[in-house]
Amino acid sequence: MAEAITLTLNPAGVGDPLKRAVATATQVIGTCIRALEADDLAPADLQAEFMAYRFDGLDLSIGERRAMIHNWLFAKGFQDLVRGVREMLEEAHFYLAMIKSDPGLTTMAKIEADIAAKRLAAQKPSFPLLLEQVNAGLREPIIFEAEYLSFQKVRNCLEHRAGCVLPKDVDPTSGLLTLHFPRLKAFYKRGSEEIEIAGGEQIDPGPNGAHSEGGVPILVKRVMRSREYCVGENVEITLQHFAEIAMACHLFADDLMSKLPQLDPIDEGHGTHGR
Repeated sequence: MAEAITLTLNPAGVGDPLKRAVATATQVIGTCIRALEADDLAPADLQAEFMAYRFDGLDLSIGERRAMIHNWLFAKGFQDLVRGVREMLEEAHFYLAMIKSDPGLTTMAKIEADIAAKRLAAQKPSFPLLLEQVNAGLREPIIFEAEYLSFQKVRNCLEHRAGCVLPKDVDPTSGLLTLHFPRLKAFYKRGSEEIEIAGGEQIDPGPNGAHSEGGVPILVKRVMRSREYCVGENVEITLQHFAEIAMACHLFADDLMSKLPQLDPIDEGHGTHGR
């Protein structure tokens, strides 16, 4: 009698590539920015065997050197987030392909070949096509193309143009480079007006805003933030901006995983695959 082979797919793992990228990028950039603020930015002495190397060649002021390192760090951070989004969508593409696999008699070699083929198929499409193919298999579509493409443009600007926006970076219609990202907004109501909560500010809901217990309801919702840069302007990204962008990616991962199709329970009486 053929031995049954059960393949277990973990939908919670689909978002792991992006969530790992978010955790790594925010940890590294946070650590480096703190170190950058305390460092004198003198050229590093590098020890190799019995010789020491010092690479100068950068005729920059302290401020210019700090800006260069700042841009390099955030370019790497954006690169990791962009890569994490792409890898998560490839994982979702693979997951959706696997749950469509027909059970039946097969061999382990054929299963491994089928897995490899599905992995390769997920790597081939361009980002818009990959997102389209993933959306076709979800219970409802996800929207992240504009954000992803804006991350790419900002990364290119930081990495290749020292953060300075050139004509090739901007939208030909608006003449602007626009960074799009969703974020969480915490607010309370003052009448019909939404008042966003800011650190150090006292909450003032107005005479009719508090509950009978004296409390003020705090609400949270997802909103879109945009930052616009003109030609000739330098892209300025702060640690707070990057944290919000990283959170947007984390929310995107959760959104995608919540929309994956549910798997039917495994029927223990019938092997999903056999050999």
